[in-house]
Amino acid sequence: MRLLVLAVVTGLVASSGSVGARSDGSADRWWRPELDAIVAAPENHKVLLENDEVRVLEVTVRPGTSERLHVHRYPSVIYVESSPHLIEHLQDGSAHDLGTRPSGVHWLPVAQGHFMENVDSFPLRAIRIELKKAGSHGAE
Repeated sequence: MRLLVLAVVTGLVASSGSVGARSDGSADRWWRPELDAIVAAPENHKVLLENDEVRVLEVTVRPGTSERLHVHRYPSVIYVESSPHLIEHLQDGSAHDLGTRPSGVHWLPVAQGHFMENVDSFPLRAIRIELKKAGSHGAE
């Protein structure tokens, strides 16, 4: 199943035409090495594949737990397999109740650091494909 998901999402990324040279330094606006997702929150982010073009992460947040604050350096495509009720806490101290979002494929631009709090009874499971050579596409 995981290979099928990776193939489908990678195909979507390749066909979208969004991969190109990064246009500016805004992708590094919030990112610091110690806040990288696999460094700051390794219990929630597992590298499945990494090369010069992409980094593919398996993302999990167990029920009743929170990730540690982290930053995703690049814009991403995410496939959400299971979507529990989440609260997103941002680097600026604000929090947003995301409720339960639909499973499926979503675009995630570069943004400030965050951590997810899973307030539901089942885990968040997702595959995040970080596009290392994509532009910031709406970074805030």
